[in-house]
Amino acid sequence: MRFREPAAGAEARAPVIGIVGCGRMGTALAETFAAQRRPVLLASRDGRSASGLAERLPGARAGGLERVAREADIVALASPLAAIQAEIAPRIRAHVVGKPVIDMSNPCGHDLLGHGSAAELIARLLPGGAVVKAFNCLSARQLAGVARGGVTLTVPIAGDDPRAKQAVRSIIEPAGLDVADAGGLPGSRWIEALAQLLMRLEKQPGPGDAVGFRLLRLTACETTWTRP
Repeated sequence: MRFREPAAGAEARAPVIGIVGCGRMGTALAETFAAQRRPVLLASRDGRSASGLAERLPGARAGGLERVAREADIVALASPLAAIQAEIAPRIRAHVVGKPVIDMSNPCGHDLLGHGSAAELIARLLPGGAVVKAFNCLSARQLAGVARGGVTLTVPIAGDDPRAKQAVRSIIEPAGLDVADAGGLPGSRWIEALAQLLMRLEKQPGPGDAVGFRLLRLTACETTWTRP
């Protein structure tokens, strides 16, 4: 199933972004989009954290999981892989057909059991959705720092549907983030591996979750090597 064409008149409005999970990362993501005056729908397991967050963010509303998946144009899964597998995917499968679904998870190796990557596993769980890997190489603190005018960090993305990736890019770049396209969904394996490296660096004395990823794009003259 490919990314469906937007309904007539939909291009004139900002896409509604549904965020499933209101932990640290889901909250930071909601705050980032709300600061841009984007419409946001929030869902959480207990409902209370989504309602509390929606009350303090302009343009945000809370709802049940199925409603958020049904009414959002782009669905971001800010939830652990285990929760997506066991509870979220079965309930939203019918509501994300033809929609970009952002996988933000960072699984442990034993979570995958030969599936390649978390994003590829979620694509199998949501066969009608256009899964795009993104945001997993950022911490909540880093995302909040970018929103306050901090260093521009790079968000690698991967997905099989070019239009779904473009839709995801269109909500990432206005947030002050750079996008690096890693190709099709199998590229998510390398993005998840990069996140594991960054988390390993964060555990070293000093940095904490201040470690981030920024892709340096050299100009043609900078890449030219001159023989002495």
